Amino acid sequence: MKKWSAQKEWIMLVHHLPARPTKLRVRIWRRLQALGAVPIKNSVYVLPFNEKTNEDFQWLKQEIESAGGEASLFRAGSIEGATDLEIVALFQKERAEEFSKLISESDGLLGAARQQIRGNSLSLAKFGQYEAELNRLQNELERILSIDFFDTPMSKKARTSLERLRTEFRTGRANKADALNDRSSSAELNVSDYQNRRWVTRKNPHIDRLASGWLIRRFIDKRPRFFFISDDERIGNALAFDMHEGEFTHRGEDCTFETMIKRFGLNTDPGLVRLAEVVHDLDLKDNKFKRSEVGGLGAMIQGLSAIYTNDMERLKQSMPVFDALYEFFRNDPLNSQSDTNMKKQTRKNK
Repeated sequence: MKKWSAQKEWIMLVHHLPARPTKLRVRIWRRLQALGAVPIKNSVYVLPFNEKTNEDFQWLKQEIESAGGEASLFRAGSIEGATDLEIVALFQKERAEEFSKLISESDGLLGAARQQIRGNSLSLAKFGQYEAELNRLQNELERILSIDFFDTPMSKKARTSLERLRTEFRTGRANKADALNDRSSSAELNVSDYQNRRWVTRKNPHIDRLASGWLIRRFIDKRPRFFFISDDERIGNALAFDMHEGEFTHRGEDCTFETMIKRFGLNTDPGLVRLAEVVHDLDLKDNKFKRSEVGGLGAMIQGLSAIYTNDMERLKQSMPVFDALYEFFRNDPLNSQSDTNMKKQTRKNK
């Protein structure tokens, strides 16, 4: 939670834009909205002063001036014509409107999905569409929180609304996946039956698909052929992973990486079990295993995604990352908690 002293400091941007191009006004207005700035007078916007907001306004000032406009920055302990409480109220009013819109969308999505879940009419493919919308709402929540400088009370309601939606989806998906996989739940697959196969997954792979691709290449198929496709594409005679209603996907509380480890009987390998815990926490964001490595691996995957836009190249470049983590977990004697989890899972599977 952000803490602000009773004695606040502000940074003001006073600007004047040329009449043309007209799209410049729209661009600058959107930039101000993205920064969370509020207007206190005509062409005068304010933010609470700190290192980041100062830098944000400095960049915006440069952008305005480069486009032929004028801009000045002022740092002040108070602003004439408005008290600190009145300015804080302006910030909270802006954020409250954004939180309120988010809550409305979240509750609407929950209502639509809940009826289908309880009627058992929601397919895993539709779950995927709903979860994509949930991810969009989560990103929007994080954006608003990043500019909620004064802890708007409605932020708690927004968090609660999304958590309720996430819980409903998690429970519904788990029940659906269990029902679909009951026939093969006890079958341990033989890697010899999965050689020289086509493996297909969605485009723009992130943690679960990258980790699963690494698992396939290193432990399952010696000569796999990977394809990255859109949801409406099909490739004949291919095994789908981390795709809705595919051969290998999320199952119960497990991400695809965990599902594949268990299906191929690889969950006796402590290195894989420990790595799976990190992948799970990073992919599902439920902090189930509380792995401290999540942040570091997440940063690495984000960096690879930014550098390598080609899906095949991204998978190739991620291989050494998972190789290194696997070797670390396989030889690290400090992961006794993971060993306990592994033994419990092994006993459960027998």
